[in-house]
This record gives sequence, C-alpha cells and structure tokens, in this order.
Amino acid sequence: MRSCFVGLTTALILLLTAPVQADPASPKDWRREPAPSQLDLVARELYCMTLALFFEGGSSGEPEDGLRHIAHVIAERARANRPTWGGSTICGVVFHKTRGMCQFSFTCLPSSRRTPRMGPLWDFAAAIAGEELRGENFGPDDRIRYFMDPELSSRRSVCWFRRALILVAKVGSHEFFREPTDFELEELSEIEFDACRRYVASLHAQRVRASKKRTAKNGHAKKHYATARTRRTGRTRWG
Repeated sequence: MRSCFVGLTTALILLLTAPVQADPASPKDWRREPAPSQLDLVARELYCMTLALFFEGGSSGEPEDGLRHIAHVIAERARANRPTWGGSTICGVVFHKTRGMCQFSFTCLPSSRRTPRMGPLWDFAAAIAGEELRGENFGPDDRIRYFMDPELSSRRSVCWFRRALILVAKVGSHEFFREPTDFELEELSEIEFDACRRYVASLHAQRVRASKKRTAKNGHAKKHYATARTRRTGRTRWG
C-alpha cells in the first residue's frame, strides 16, 4: 500500500508541479494564478514539503527520524501562522526570506543546484511529507519549531540556539528545539555554554585583528607623511 501511495504521490507531483520543478516559484507567484483548485493547492503543499525534506536531509543521508522531525518543524511553523516564519502555508514557510536571508538555506541556491533528482530519495521524502500533511507523522515532539546542524551553522547561530531554546532531540546531524517557558529562559541565561564562549572569543579575535590592521595602516600613513615632508623641507622632525 505504501509503495502504491509513493508512486501515486510522485506522479501527482510531477503532473501538477512540472512548471515549477526546475525553478520552484515563490508562494506569491502561485497566488497570482487564476483560481487554483483544492487539488492544486494540496499538490503544491506536498511538493514544497517534499522539496524541503529532500534538500534538508534526504539527499545527505539523514535518517528517517530526522526527516520526520524536519517535516514536523515545517508543519508546526505553518500552523503557528507567524509572518516572521512565512505565514500559514507550507510553501510560504519553505520559501520565506527575512532581510534577504532564506529560512531554508537551499532555497537561496541557484536553480541548477536546487532542482531535485527524482528517485528513491525523493520518493522517500514524498512519503514522509504526505504522512505529515495527513497528520500521520507520529513520533516527533509536537512543540518543536526549530532545528539546526551545529556543524554547518555559524558560532553566533549556535550560541543563540543554546541560550534561547530548549533542546528536545538530536537526530542524525540535526538538533531540534522548542521555545522555553519564562522560567526555563531565566535558567538558560545563567548557563555558560561552550558555543557562546567560542563565539565571544571569535569576536575578540576579530577586534584584535581589526585593531592591528588600523594600527598598521595609521603607521604606514604617518611614515608616508613624514617621508613626503622630509622631501619638501629637508626636515625630519614634526612641527
């Protein structure tokens, strides 16, 4: 039965989303289309969810549980209907940008690098996406709305996740988080996380390098001025 569903799902996706497969359009582009049917909307939501699962984990060998957690984060963000997350649709969440930054990094890649290759990995992602959209993705904590790969994230981002959110699960290369209560947030503020120490140390190192660069630049400018003055006046002293 599941293999039949996968085959039907893939065929439906390819049929209804062929125009956007090579270069997925934004939700705004889709809303400009004339009166899409409910089937069209369902297929597009399924396509967007599958696309996110494929690129966020499926194509890189993330385990099944990891894909299920990612699917749940996307769906929970759509249910929350926050403008900062892209609104109430799956496609809106997946393709949302804030100040030029993509909520899901793969959507900022050139179209040639974000065109999925159909095959077993795509079918597997589509099956999990379908289960999430039907409410059959059992297992992930209902409260998770954030995830990251600490190995691929900036020090600043990792520090923020540690200090602002509660770690719920670590699956594969990803960590999944929920929002804290006021009491938990106060507790987090009192913890010294290694990630935050490394981030502060990197900021200090950047300031030191910038200071040395300014000092060297100023020294070069003074030397140049002194040389020019000596050539004009024959004097080597300032004043």
